[in-house]
Amino acid sequence: MGAISCSPTLHNTTASVYTNSIVLNENNQTVLLGYCSPQMLLHNPFSVWFVPNYNNAKTDSITIMALKTAFKKKRIEIYAGTWCGESKADLPKFLKILKESEVDSTQLKLIFLNNTADLYKQSPQHEEAGKNIVRTPTYIIYNGKKEMGRIIDSPIESFEKDLLKILKNEPYQPHFYDLKL
Repeated sequence: MGAISCSPTLHNTTASVYTNSIVLNENNQTVLLGYCSPQMLLHNPFSVWFVPNYNNAKTDSITIMALKTAFKKKRIEIYAGTWCGESKADLPKFLKILKESEVDSTQLKLIFLNNTADLYKQSPQHEEAGKNIVRTPTYIIYNGKKEMGRIIDSPIESFEKDLLKILKNEPYQPHFYDLKL
């Protein structure tokens, strides 16, 4: 049909120092590594899965209205892998939710991890160090420097509803909670 409606740019994008690289790893996969702008996903080979999943993602507009207020003064770190099936399936929708929730780009840190034997689930600058990233994707929500909660691998109810619970400090236990959180 033609036109791509994908536009993962988050609101109020400011100049940031990204430390990303695109590499061909030992598994012969082209992967994105490090701290990246969501716009990196609009380039091949990542756009092959990102663009259709972003464009086809359906979001919960009612919960998103609540997220717009709840996200004020909060931030999120996302640890994902361009090699990871769950990241390919879910990250586009999650970024669409953040965009529709009017999350400022300064509130987001998107970090891509490696999948090779020696560097498994590590980024080149090791932003994941000490954060117990055992599954990808992992979405960690912060209020200041304090972790409020995280969604591990996939949501319990939906991304929108799980995010709102975390942001409102309601009881929430993610999948794989028993993995030494």
